[in-house]
Amino acid sequence: MKIRSLIIFLISLFILNIEVKAETIFFDSKNIKVEENGDMIYATKGIAKIPSKNLEIKGDKFIYDKKISELIIFDDVEYFDDIKKIYIESDKLIYNELKNTIFSQSKTFIKLENIYDINSSDVFYDRNLMKISSRELTEVNDNDDNKFLFSKGLIFDVNKEIISSKKAIVTDKNYNNYIFENSKVDLKTNEIIGKEIKIDFEDSFFGDENNDPVLKGKSVVSNNDKTEIYKAVFSTCNVENKNCRGWELQSNIFTHNKVKKLFEYKKSWLKVFDHRVFYLPYFNHPDPSVKRKSGFLTPFYRSTDNLGSSVNIPYFYALSDSKDFTFNPRIYFDNSYILQSEYREAFKNSDLIVDFSFNRDDNTNTHMFAELNGNIDDKTEYTLQVQNVTNDNYLKIHEIKEYTELIKNDSTLNSYLKINRDIDENTSLNTSIKMYEDLSKNDNDKYQFILPDFNFIKELELEDSYNGSFQFLSSGFQKVYETNKHEVLLNNDFNFNSYDIVSSNGIVTDYSFFLKNYNTYSKNSTVYENKNDHEIFGTFLVKSEFPLKKDLKQSKNFLKPIIQARFSPTNGKNISSSTSTLLYDNIFSPNRIGRSDMVEKGSSLTLGLEYEKQNLKNEKMIGFNVGNVIKHKKNQSLPQKTKLDQTRSDIVGNFFYKLDEKIELKYGFSYDRDLDYSNYDSISAKFGSNNLVTTFNYLTENHDFGDSETISNETQFAFNNEHLIKFNTTKDLKDDFTQFHKLFYEYKTDCLSASLQYQKKFFRDGNLVPDESLFFLIRFIPFAEVRGSANTIFENKSDKKSE
Repeated sequence: MKIRSLIIFLISLFILNIEVKAETIFFDSKNIKVEENGDMIYATKGIAKIPSKNLEIKGDKFIYDKKISELIIFDDVEYFDDIKKIYIESDKLIYNELKNTIFSQSKTFIKLENIYDINSSDVFYDRNLMKISSRELTEVNDNDDNKFLFSKGLIFDVNKEIISSKKAIVTDKNYNNYIFENSKVDLKTNEIIGKEIKIDFEDSFFGDENNDPVLKGKSVVSNNDKTEIYKAVFSTCNVENKNCRGWELQSNIFTHNKVKKLFEYKKSWLKVFDHRVFYLPYFNHPDPSVKRKSGFLTPFYRSTDNLGSSVNIPYFYALSDSKDFTFNPRIYFDNSYILQSEYREAFKNSDLIVDFSFNRDDNTNTHMFAELNGNIDDKTEYTLQVQNVTNDNYLKIHEIKEYTELIKNDSTLNSYLKINRDIDENTSLNTSIKMYEDLSKNDNDKYQFILPDFNFIKELELEDSYNGSFQFLSSGFQKVYETNKHEVLLNNDFNFNSYDIVSSNGIVTDYSFFLKNYNTYSKNSTVYENKNDHEIFGTFLVKSEFPLKKDLKQSKNFLKPIIQARFSPTNGKNISSSTSTLLYDNIFSPNRIGRSDMVEKGSSLTLGLEYEKQNLKNEKMIGFNVGNVIKHKKNQSLPQKTKLDQTRSDIVGNFFYKLDEKIELKYGFSYDRDLDYSNYDSISAKFGSNNLVTTFNYLTENHDFGDSETISNETQFAFNNEHLIKFNTTKDLKDDFTQFHKLFYEYKTDCLSASLQYQKKFFRDGNLVPDESLFFLIRFIPFAEVRGSANTIFENKSDKKSE
């Protein structure tokens, strides 16, 4: 006994690291205590090594019970398994030496082969069977940004890399959630087998953040190549404040072909508001990761009085990564057709798009629009556009513009080559050759050629003492039009603009000087004299403003008197027939006569007054501007329409009034200088907000401005967030001629849209005749759309029932 006590005493006096062997466990610690005849070993702040198992366990406190071969480690536990490449962090770990098992009785983190991260609690690890299990919530993350959440625990077969669970939630890198019941996940082959699958897609996965897309099924098999879900239901509709989804697709088998990136549906019923409406033996569409995928696009039907009924079945074909093609045939029920196609190709430094069609009815018609945009180098861009049509009314009659974004105008064709070059940061050159074709004119008079047209701009740096900027602009063109009319123009402009000069009393002044070298040659021109002409013009402008402000309790008021002096000492050309107009928006413009090749001759004073009232949110509530031009004598060579040829111009201005969010008025005017009559009135009125909004636009030009009067209205009423009705029309009041009526009703949710539209068009153009149409449209967002005439649908209703 004395010897035994002496040994225990000596052990307790060790202050260096001591290794104690307990069968196959070695302790490396500064503080080791052995009790109960060596059956119990206590250690702190050390490492337990099990060489035969290739294990090391770090911790703050160790208790080893030799009788039951059980080692318990507490606090900051770290478990290292070199053979199986398993690392565990825990607050309490129990290692059973005989059973070769590990139990982590606390929150646990496991790193498995540097591939999987596992977060769980109360984890049991059988090293013989190589299985990790837990009945608690467990999260597994892999290196591909996939997250597996097992709410009722799991069994992880380490060797086979298979996880079995009663309930699993898998979140992929796109934040889509896959919810499984009774699943097996093979991490090695990425295969999942489960029951009662539910996939909660990220809301914006199909392009609309208001969606709540979901896919459910009775069972699922998924691997690297495809996912198959049996007895599946798919919809993108949200169910917020709804009894059921707007639509859903019920399929015997849903397949996500991951190789072809395709969603496939077999033996499916389309349900709308919980009612079956259409059976689809097979249906597919690209998955949302696909930006370009060959296949049929949404077909649609259309019927009008003039064109009759037609069906479109567009097909998109991806020729390569840089080329694709859309074939959009339109087949009319009277055996005529339009074959329209659009070809797109991206080159290294340019992009090409070509739209063309072939039509066969009583005659053969074609069109071809092409556009090529590119870069020659870092400083040079070019655009080549070619437009051609074989029938002047073809684009309008068949509404070709609605089927491609390439056609912006169906009345005028514009073919050109433009080159824009930034020579340096202060210098640029833009040049082009153009050909216009006015489809409303006959024979050769419809063509206009501009060869070339150019603009050269040079910003010259000045010393600070000049307090301003200087610009040189050279521009010109050579134009041939209406068969025998020829014009050549070359302008050289020298422009100086000062910076603002603010006086001690708050007056803001700036001045500018313009010098123009004007050169023309013309023959039979309606604009220039029929001779060689070389002139130099100059204009000097000084503008002063006196901005005033007054702060009130409920508003801020601004008042700004303006005076601008203009002096042109050189002779000017006779431009009295110019159709340019003078309004408040351009009354202080250096080029208010509307001719970039001319200057305004003589001297004048332009007077203006601007008033604005803002609320405390800095929102404009009232605004009023008025202006007038005063001269010391008449100048008959200036535009008569603007009254700049008189000693006083017309009085021009505008008015703005916003009572609240429901009423907003705008008024622009040009009154005769003696206030005897009005030449121009433009009124815009907006009433209502939220549910009901109606807008009127009224425009009249009288006396010196012409003789026209038009009014348009758009009224929109929203019954709620889903139901909307809209009406708009435009009418020529002088001739009592209505251009069109359009009445539109729409039901729209995040995933379903249905609309009914009545439209009547009136034409005064060529051989176009009025057209009356009634359309019905339904869209299953985001991938299906059916469009057609309501008359056609109603006529075939009985046939569809029989089918």
